[in-house]
Amino acid sequence: MRAFRAFTGGFVVAALIVGGASPAASATTNYQATASRQAATVGATASASARAAATGEPVVVDALTTPTSLTKALPGGAMQLELSSRPVRVQQGGGWVPVNLTLQRDGDWFSPAASAVPVRFSPGGTNVISQTQTSSGEWVSESWPLGALPQPTIDGDTATYAEVAPGVDLKLVATKTGMASIYVVKSEEAAKSSGLAKLQVAVAGADLTTPDTGRVQAKAADGSSLIAAQPLWWDSSHGGTFKEPGSEAPPTPVTHEIAPDLLTMDVGASVAKAEVPAKAPVQYPIFVDPDWSTGMTASWYTDAAYPDASYLTAGASDVLRVGSYGQYVSDMFFQFPLGALAGKHILSAGVGTTQLSVDACGVGPITSHFVSVFSPGYTWNQEQYLRQSGQMWWSWAMGSWVGPDCGSAPMYVGWTVTDAVQSQAGQPNIHFAFAPGSSQSRRHYSRDATLVVSYNSYPDTPTNPSIVSPSRTCGTATAPAYVGASNVTVQVTQTDPDPGNVDDNFDLFLASNLNQRVQWQHPGMVAQGPRTVTFTGLSDGQTYAWRARGSDWLDDGIGSTDLCYFTVDTTKPGVPTATTAATSFTVGSGLNVSLSGAADVVGFVYWVTPTQLTSPAPNVPVDGTVSTASALPDCNGRVTANVRWACGNGSTAVTVSVAPTDALSTLWVSAYDRAGNQSAARGLPLYTSIGTPAAEANIDAGHMWQVSSLWSPLPSVVPDSNPWIGANGIDLNLPSGASVNSTDTVIPPLSGPVMKTGPLPNANEYIYASTAPVNATNSFTWSMWIKTDYVPSQGQDQVVAGQYAAAGGRGEVKLLATQDNHYAFCITGAPAADDNGRPVSNCVKGGSLAIGTWQLVTGIWDAANQQLRLLIGNSTVPVAVAGHVLGSGDWSAQGQLALGPSPDTHRFSGYIADPAFLPGVIDYYQLARLADQQLPFSS
Repeated sequence: MRAFRAFTGGFVVAALIVGGASPAASATTNYQATASRQAATVGATASASARAAATGEPVVVDALTTPTSLTKALPGGAMQLELSSRPVRVQQGGGWVPVNLTLQRDGDWFSPAASAVPVRFSPGGTNVISQTQTSSGEWVSESWPLGALPQPTIDGDTATYAEVAPGVDLKLVATKTGMASIYVVKSEEAAKSSGLAKLQVAVAGADLTTPDTGRVQAKAADGSSLIAAQPLWWDSSHGGTFKEPGSEAPPTPVTHEIAPDLLTMDVGASVAKAEVPAKAPVQYPIFVDPDWSTGMTASWYTDAAYPDASYLTAGASDVLRVGSYGQYVSDMFFQFPLGALAGKHILSAGVGTTQLSVDACGVGPITSHFVSVFSPGYTWNQEQYLRQSGQMWWSWAMGSWVGPDCGSAPMYVGWTVTDAVQSQAGQPNIHFAFAPGSSQSRRHYSRDATLVVSYNSYPDTPTNPSIVSPSRTCGTATAPAYVGASNVTVQVTQTDPDPGNVDDNFDLFLASNLNQRVQWQHPGMVAQGPRTVTFTGLSDGQTYAWRARGSDWLDDGIGSTDLCYFTVDTTKPGVPTATTAATSFTVGSGLNVSLSGAADVVGFVYWVTPTQLTSPAPNVPVDGTVSTASALPDCNGRVTANVRWACGNGSTAVTVSVAPTDALSTLWVSAYDRAGNQSAARGLPLYTSIGTPAAEANIDAGHMWQVSSLWSPLPSVVPDSNPWIGANGIDLNLPSGASVNSTDTVIPPLSGPVMKTGPLPNANEYIYASTAPVNATNSFTWSMWIKTDYVPSQGQDQVVAGQYAAAGGRGEVKLLATQDNHYAFCITGAPAADDNGRPVSNCVKGGSLAIGTWQLVTGIWDAANQQLRLLIGNSTVPVAVAGHVLGSGDWSAQGQLALGPSPDTHRFSGYIADPAFLPGVIDYYQLARLADQQLPFSS
């Protein structure tokens, strides 16, 4: 509880100050809390909108409800916002209940049953008058310096403390914005006593200032503040009560002084000043209102009779005055926040309040206006100055109310303010002014006004416009996209600030005449997110443009997408031209070929077969087909399983490098255009003629261990069988404990020694050559006879042979017997991508393991054609191919060669005969010699 300063003279009252917010949480916590609230709000609004549409009745969005605002989802998809000038509801027990200011016992206090600002009043017997809870949860106390208060009498919202001083009662009134303190001075003697010459209000926790005439500001240390009007008083004439003066006269200002922590009022001087011009006795009791409340009210009035008085808070009064009668001329004002309506389409808006009474007869009109926003509570003089100086703008009368005359019952009065709210939507506040006409009439209105706004959010501009079938990126007027279909599906992503369903209008135009819409499509009211439509029956060769704009069937969206241009092209290009200047050919040796096509060709697919040129051309391999329904492939040096790709430039030639894969091999080329139409293939022989095939690759620097020509038992060191290798020969080492007596029939009927692989006495040993037989960066061929004992167990491939990376290198070459009953030939290493970041195939896998049967297995790395090939037997037609691109770094695999390497968990179990490791790509004739267990080298 805060401590308050004590004063020695007069009556001292500590005013009630609403404290600032509690200390801020961390930025992360605030962000998370805000995001959580926003998500909850969106979900609640969507749910309410769905229920409203289903039931045909408005549904309140509970998550948006506050003491002064109520948001409803309307059945037609719009929203409605009800703003109240004072609190009308309170959150209690997890729900909202109407404000109920009836005082009830609350422990040792009296407090209202349901108040937007928690207050509690003294039960008597203590000098603490009241306490008010700040927004941070702290209770601020108001104290009485002249002893204990008597026990109060409770009547509805009022607690009366009798005779707190001679001839003076204190009434504490619970109000919709907090509380008010009213001093009831019951006699002239009491009013003019020395005590009431220094009726003081002390403030703790804030500094008092007068920002302008007629108002008092209490500014707390954290920067938060309260604005109240100056102190007022009135008497009992014309039925005046402690809550409200009688008749048309407003309360009268009290003579007072302001210090940083003290408001001092002279009640006697104020009464005497009022008696002189009026020449009429003051009717007692009189009521003195320090005019300080705990909430910021949003309704006030001005009066010409007291041009420097502010009627912003006016204690417990519920009355606003408007109209003219004699010296009294009053305008009334309401303030409402419009920040939540930023960017909204205001469908309708009306402001209304209750006319309580007609206090000066006449049926003069009351006109409504909206005016420039200044701090609430300005005085008559301030209002007139601002208007005359041009700083305060008043609209023309938006509406005029001419009500019944004197004696009429209270009635609700409303004014249409749609245009005003639309013009100010999104502003922090709007002020409505209500002014009398020239006729005499004086009316009282309730401070409780309601602004009801029906609004709709304009759907957002659609995003991510694209052509999804065929898949294309939107083009421009000068560079349209090309599609190979007469039915084109397009897509955008549509959102709407209001939850619920939203539609889109898709308009299709001829690019040559954007004023001619040729098709209109819309998907209907569906959930926010991606939505598609299909334009059908489009003409080949025609260029179109489309755009989309959201619609919720109340409003079109705030904008359209940019125009998306495309041309329909369903005609396949002709077969491309492929030429080479080469006059001689060698298997595995690269040569340049020029490719060209029609003017609209954007890419080529090409591949080499080990067979001679034939007619008709073969079909394009599956991984080389281009679809008009899909996005165009990446053609820049792309390599896939069976083919390679090159970007085309219409009829301008593009050069690619290829190599023969056999003596009579053929290059096949297919072209595709920008719409994805693909031509048939054209062949180019990679040999001079049938009689002059491509030359064999020179493999005389290769290595082979022809164990089948040796005698059993095998020596522990098997020498290189290449007769041309000389000092460059490489020995093959058999470890101790390895079988040297194994013989078998590889090619019937002869039998000879073979190498046995599998578990050894020393599990770390294996058959090896300490020097790498090939440089794996360049083209090479591995070939050997293999007989496997069994299919490897699940979860583990068997390594038949491996050539490993040297220190710092990355490439490794392996021949595997796989767990799924195939052979695999691999160049492995990380990363498994080319220098453009595209994934590459590290292995080619195919064929089937023939358990207990000899098979000639050959793996080829064709660097010129960027292809791994796997051959089984004596055919150069591969059982499997895979495109492969070496990444950056050392892929030479210059480490050790191992046959059936350890550990036993992945060691190949079976037999190997006549392994050959050869530089270059072998052709059919060289393969035939290996298949016949002959040396493949030059004769």
